[in-house]
Amino acid sequence: MKHTDLSALTVLAPADSKVMVDAFMAPLLSERIEQARRINPHYETLWQDVQTLYTAGGKRLRSYMTLLTFSAFSDAPISTILPAAAAQELLHTAMLIHDDIIDRDDIRYGVKNIGRSYQDHYEELIPDEADRHHYASSAAILAGDLLISEAYTLLSETEVDAKAVLASQKLLGRAIFQVVGGELLDTEAAFRGADAASPLVIAEQKTASYSFVSPLLMGATLASAEIAQLELLQRFGEQLGIAYQLRDDLLGMFGDSDTTGKSVDGDLKEGKRTLLIDEFYLRADEADKEVFNGLFGRHDLTDEDCETLRLLLVRSGAKAAVEAEIEGSRTHVLHILDALTMSDEHRHAYLALINACLNRAK
Repeated sequence: MKHTDLSALTVLAPADSKVMVDAFMAPLLSERIEQARRINPHYETLWQDVQTLYTAGGKRLRSYMTLLTFSAFSDAPISTILPAAAAQELLHTAMLIHDDIIDRDDIRYGVKNIGRSYQDHYEELIPDEADRHHYASSAAILAGDLLISEAYTLLSETEVDAKAVLASQKLLGRAIFQVVGGELLDTEAAFRGADAASPLVIAEQKTASYSFVSPLLMGATLASAEIAQLELLQRFGEQLGIAYQLRDDLLGMFGDSDTTGKSVDGDLKEGKRTLLIDEFYLRADEADKEVFNGLFGRHDLTDEDCETLRLLLVRSGAKAAVEAEIEGSRTHVLHILDALTMSDEHRHAYLALINACLNRAK
């Protein structure tokens, strides 16, 4: 089937959704690069780096969920809400840019992220390393802000009822409110301690809110789905999003950096408090805790140190406990899926989505 016919499909496949969204985004990014060039070539550089980051990777999962859900509850062509679907990806990219600043990461999707690219841009201009890092991070913050603004602009261009568009803009605002709260709690957990915020609450606010609940509800809202279906989708997104984050936490420590496209030592060096760490402290003996405490959160960890920490997490049973939590969430999500009113074809697509989220290696 030709790509031009994809908008007529009843049930969209993830790969075809990615083609549609990336084809939609390509001219928009090119236009912004040209508009920035007219202002100043240095502004053009920022948009070029954004384009490089956006095209470097990403499964376009959020836009797929928006399009899939719209098609599950509406007979209208999915092309009518393509801008809203693309808006999900712009918000996601913005959050990744800001998250990399917070986590002090340099790589995203296997390429230099915005902050690292700007350290290169400024290398000959700013001799002091601390100043160079500050200005590079400043440029990255601005890039993220730009994409949040672009997301709202795209929502306004969605070709459905005006009330539905307004509702979708409110959904985006709510998602940003939640993800920022989750990000703050996640950041502070490194120094406030385990009792400051539950890792599951952080997962719900930081990941489930904008990566699952918002795309699902946006697709259903734009399709004018019934309130009962929206409520089920809310629960579906929360449960799947939490399980997705738990899988992400495992990949962040036990994944393969070549596959994930980012460091697998960062969480260990930052002392990031996740459910995995909580489970360790619940299960490990005092001797292992002492070794763990002597290493966890140190920025000068060697590869051997990191491997020691991983072995302790496995030996304590913490890794297995998180795996069990993920499987429990899978069961819950499948029950909710059974209660949703949709075609068997769409139900099968959602089942594939669940498996892709929870069985992934990156």
